[in-house]
Amino acid sequence: MKIFTVRELNKIIKDLIDNEIVLEDITVSGELSSFSITRNIAYFTLKDSDNLLNCVMFGAKTEFSVGDMVQISGNVKYYPKGGRLTFNAYKIELSGQGELYKQFIELKEKLQKEGLFDEKNKIPIPRFISSIGVVTSATGAVLQDIKNVTRRRNPNLDIYVYDASVQGKFAVSDVIEGITYFDNLSDVDVIIVARGGGSLEDLMPFNNEELARVAFICNKPLISAVGHETDFSILDFVADLRAPTPSAAAELVTYDSLELSRQIEHMQYNIETKFINIVGDIASNIDYYINDIDRNINSMINDELLHVNDILNRMDTSISNKVDKTRYRVDIVLNTLDKLNPARLLKSGYSYVENENGETVNYKNININDKISVTTADVKLQALVVNKEKK
Repeated sequence: MKIFTVRELNKIIKDLIDNEIVLEDITVSGELSSFSITRNIAYFTLKDSDNLLNCVMFGAKTEFSVGDMVQISGNVKYYPKGGRLTFNAYKIELSGQGELYKQFIELKEKLQKEGLFDEKNKIPIPRFISSIGVVTSATGAVLQDIKNVTRRRNPNLDIYVYDASVQGKFAVSDVIEGITYFDNLSDVDVIIVARGGGSLEDLMPFNNEELARVAFICNKPLISAVGHETDFSILDFVADLRAPTPSAAAELVTYDSLELSRQIEHMQYNIETKFINIVGDIASNIDYYINDIDRNINSMINDELLHVNDILNRMDTSISNKVDKTRYRVDIVLNTLDKLNPARLLKSGYSYVENENGETVNYKNININDKISVTTADVKLQALVVNKEKK
């Protein structure tokens, strides 16, 4: 038995395919299960019910959608370095819509008419949660991506996992059981149904009507994170929130604990600053009111002092007037008294006469030989009456 090296066997296969006339310039029909264009090179997969054919087309410019029925013309090539058989197409023509895509559209239209996609029926995703229930394959990279994002953003969150097939004949029943399980588990706040990208047939379990109705009646917020950003499933439309990727779903449901801590610190700083400003404003207002009260009190005191001074001035004026009037009257009385003062009469040359007993006498009771005293303004004379003559 001859033993071949890998190189030798690959060369034989390549020669067989390159020299097989039946594989040259042929046309193949099928359904697109994937399609992408990078730098004018289209990479796509053609399929029927049981088989797949990897294809490539250089200089591609036209976009096609997954589920399109197409006819491609080209040649079969074998690449030894990659050990890969590829159909090199030079022409792609749309020939109709694939059966799987047709089923998807029909179910989508049916459920949409029933209101399963209506926004009014969707449950808001809580801003802060403590636990997540993830329905996905326990061995897949999707679960690890969700865990990595969640632990990075908030390591305190609990993650519960329901190990479910996300592809194949058991996928629908497993995902339904996972959603129902977490819907009845009180420890879970939000449910995420997740799987990675794939072809339309890979994602068909998530285009199932029974799964859609179970998701619709779920009492907890349900997030669909199925496939890549460009992939859409019926579950995406029924779920309360559609995430473009499983990692994005983890981002959407978990709050960043560090960012939250920074926000709290910022809020605390703002509160303290506002409190200080308010206290400062209150103190300023109190100072203003105290100064205003002082000003008012001083003004009142000054007003009262002015009033008292005015009263005192009026009293002084009144008293002065009265004193002046009294002094004037006294002066008049004094002048009158002065005029009536006997001493003034004496100064005018008059005198008064007293008898020996000091009694004032007049001519009627003076007799000859009486001893009398005559008082003038300047002297007092002792005299003896020697004569009395009436005039």
